[in-house]
Amino acid sequence: MSNIQCAYLPTVELRVSELYCLAERHFLKRFPRPQISLNLRGETAGQAWTEKNLLRLNKQLLKENQEHFLKHTVGHEVAHLIAHQLFGRKIRPHGREWQLIMEEVFKLPARRTHSYNTSNASKRPFLYSCSCAGKTIPLSSIRHNRAVKGAVYLCAQCRKPLKFVEKINV
Repeated sequence: MSNIQCAYLPTVELRVSELYCLAERHFLKRFPRPQISLNLRGETAGQAWTEKNLLRLNKQLLKENQEHFLKHTVGHEVAHLIAHQLFGRKIRPHGREWQLIMEEVFKLPARRTHSYNTSNASKRPFLYSCSCAGKTIPLSSIRHNRAVKGAVYLCAQCRKPLKFVEKINV
């Protein structure tokens, strides 16, 4: 476990516990507490793995946006776990059940996306070009490796295949 994981984990666990207590009071039902991991990377702030009862959170975005992240992102992901435990697998991820938990139980806006600055969290070190003049498109290492193995990515504007230019240090 990294130092940053150790430093933030108790704060996240406390927030998760607060949210579960709110849900238990509202629904008059006990919920199993999730496992929490701070190993999510890139631009995604959080993920709820409902089948594993697991929260994955982005430690870099947590570090840079601690107050908002703890309140909103952790609330967003916990709402997914509780919605799954209450209503089952066949609900929509951001459907009425999830919205009810966000707004009525947690008193949070039911937003699907965040607006955090992800420049420090997002690692897209591979630059590609297309037919558009002077345009470069950064790709992640995952997409770059797929391109090396034959996957073809197209520019959203000109619809021409992307060509590798260089790797940059981020």
